[in-house]
Amino acid sequence: MDQDINNKIQNFLQYVFEMVEDMERISKGDSGISACPKCGTTYSGFKKSGKIGCGQCYVTFRPQLTKALANIHGSGVHKGKIPQGMDGRHFDLVIQRELEENRLLLKQAVDREEYEEAARLRDIIQGLELSSESGGGSDEMV
Repeated sequence: MDQDINNKIQNFLQYVFEMVEDMERISKGDSGISACPKCGTTYSGFKKSGKIGCGQCYVTFRPQLTKALANIHGSGVHKGKIPQGMDGRHFDLVIQRELEENRLLLKQAVDREEYEEAARLRDIIQGLELSSESGGGSDEMV
């Protein structure tokens, strides 16, 4: 019985603290949305459970989720894994992923007018394209 009362008190206090956090954010002029308009999931609820309520939550909480994922994974982009032993295709998939990533970085560098960085990335891309054309190597090299 005491454990049940303790759980209820803890849940109530957590709710109060979440409300205080939301009120502080609003008073600071943070225009962040506090709940998903489709399912009602709050960002603090996501932080507590680690689960998103629906697909709209990804759109609603994009800035917070991007930052959280970058902190957890070291990057805001999910790269996944490429399985070893794909009959020689592993190397090609790695090269293609690197090409896509470097092409995006090149575009961003040009947009920011960072031409030295753009030239460095262009050279990397050219090297990767040559590796891709020549068949580059085996899975053991990666």
